[in-house]
Amino acid sequence: MTALPPQDSEGNPTGSLLATVARLLAPVVRLLIARGVPYQVASELLKRVYVESAQRHFADEDATGTRLSLLTGLNRKEIRRLTTEAANEKRPEDIASFASATHAVWSSVRRWRDRDGNPKPLPRRSDGRQLSFDDLVRSITLDHRPAAVLEELTRLGYATEDDEGIVRLNPAAFLTQQSFADRLLPLGENLEDHANAAVANVLAEQPPFLERSVFSDELSAEAVAQLARAARTQWQRVHDETIAQAIAAEEADITAGRKGDMRIRVGMYFYAEKKKDEEA
Repeated sequence: MTALPPQDSEGNPTGSLLATVARLLAPVVRLLIARGVPYQVASELLKRVYVESAQRHFADEDATGTRLSLLTGLNRKEIRRLTTEAANEKRPEDIASFASATHAVWSSVRRWRDRDGNPKPLPRRSDGRQLSFDDLVRSITLDHRPAAVLEELTRLGYATEDDEGIVRLNPAAFLTQQSFADRLLPLGENLEDHANAAVANVLAEQPPFLERSVFSDELSAEAVAQLARAARTQWQRVHDETIAQAIAAEEADITAGRKGDMRIRVGMYFYAEKKKDEEA
């Protein structure tokens, strides 16, 4: 297991900052790997986030490439690529993993579909008479063994192999992807605002937002389950009371003629796991 960056002394807090960011990124990277998103995609995305954040928070809209390059550490050629209309020509989601590329070719290229337009079931290996799954993978990349690509497709739920060695594309994967996309919306919205509040508190002289938690590490699994139920009950009360107060506040603003140009998000979370020094 790779260690996190060491924390520096107070005289040089960069190490502490990077160690903290590494902790924040770890669950996000876990999600990316779980869904087959390779490093190249995340790297391209991070470049875009760097440039957009620099433009939004640290530079004017008409900031020069030199200014943005100094803020982000990216060279001016990359800045131009990421800030022009041509930026959309290379979107992060277009940098596919080999498993995703195999899935895309299998489901869209005529050679790999049957007369009804459906992806063909493919024998695992070629017998010299018909196309195989190995042929499909080798038409896309020679850098990875077909067995490794099949393993990744199976892990992602995109394909299955039966006892006779026939590999099939899983049509239900599309429904699974839509369900997964629905889950991503609250994840992105909630974590973004939580992170915004926490970062604002770190950067400001006086922390402007509520951002607190309770921690305990001497609990049994039964006690954790009990506390989880209690937290859900408490959240329901906070949820209902906050909605009622927000509705009343909106009505008061309208009556008083105040401009309603602010938004809020109030949240609560609960997480539990075994202590790291006791994990197998």
